Amino acid sequence: MAVNVTVRDIVNFPGGTPKTVTVDIAQIVPVGGTPEGDEIWVSSSTTAATASGGGSIQSIFKNTMKRGWIRSSGFVTGNITIPALARMVVAIDEAIGSGLEITLTAGSNLLPGDVAQDIESKIVAQARIGQGGAKAGNLSYLNCQVSFTNGKFEIQSGTVADKFTGTGRSSVKVGPPSTGTDIRTTLGFNITTDSETLASRQLVDTDLTAAYTSSDLITVRSTAGLSAGDAFIVFDGTNTNTATISGVISASVVRFTSVSGIGLGLANSFATGALLRKLHQVDVADPVSSVTSVDQLYRYSIDALVNQINFS
Repeated sequence: MAVNVTVRDIVNFPGGTPKTVTVDIAQIVPVGGTPEGDEIWVSSSTTAATASGGGSIQSIFKNTMKRGWIRSSGFVTGNITIPALARMVVAIDEAIGSGLEITLTAGSNLLPGDVAQDIESKIVAQARIGQGGAKAGNLSYLNCQVSFTNGKFEIQSGTVADKFTGTGRSSVKVGPPSTGTDIRTTLGFNITTDSETLASRQLVDTDLTAAYTSSDLITVRSTAGLSAGDAFIVFDGTNTNTATISGVISASVVRFTSVSGIGLGLANSFATGALLRKLHQVDVADPVSSVTSVDQLYRYSIDALVNQINFS
């Protein structure tokens, strides 16, 4: 069933003509000719309104809800002071080298929510159609959203895609500016969690091919996927120890630093066959999208169309 939504720009064009956006669900069956008759439900969003210059606005069809994001550390508390020429680079759906360098509005004792809105407005301003910005017409930037929730800043990609990594991904990265003051630490973006990084994780398991009794070296079947700085856990069904790799010595040996207070070695001995697993921030699984419900998908689709409509 189609739903018609009337939209206006009451801020910039209070007397402007209302426009209509239509959202609907269409069904496509089967998928790949499978005998099970698998189905994919597709959300379609359309509008007859035009963009700046009278151009048509492309319809949106989505059968997935993966919207990429990046979150700050959450270590920043209280109100925020933004100095003059405070900058950072934001890359949405592309490599950080192609990202957009933004300058935040300076001010003292600012509410984090107001800073989030300033970040969003600076990104969107560079993507507005017909205004000559560095990302003019780029929907990844034009439709992005920035919020401050539960002590963390979050920047969401302006696209909803079917993957978080690779070509055609929905993703967000931040990086240092070329000039000015790097504002990332002030906002907690010096330590981030993002959907692309989480989706790129691989489960790394190996086993001990020699018994471990002491020292800072451990011998395993393969060190593939392990590197300096990685944390790992060793367990044999009874004992569990954790440590951090300080160096990969060979294809089968790693050097490590164990937890504080135990010295160079692990607390327990482990026989051949004990399991060694690389530790991640969270379990290896697809990260949770910023869009997690049909209602949110509809809201995204409507916003994505509205951002392109000429209300004048």
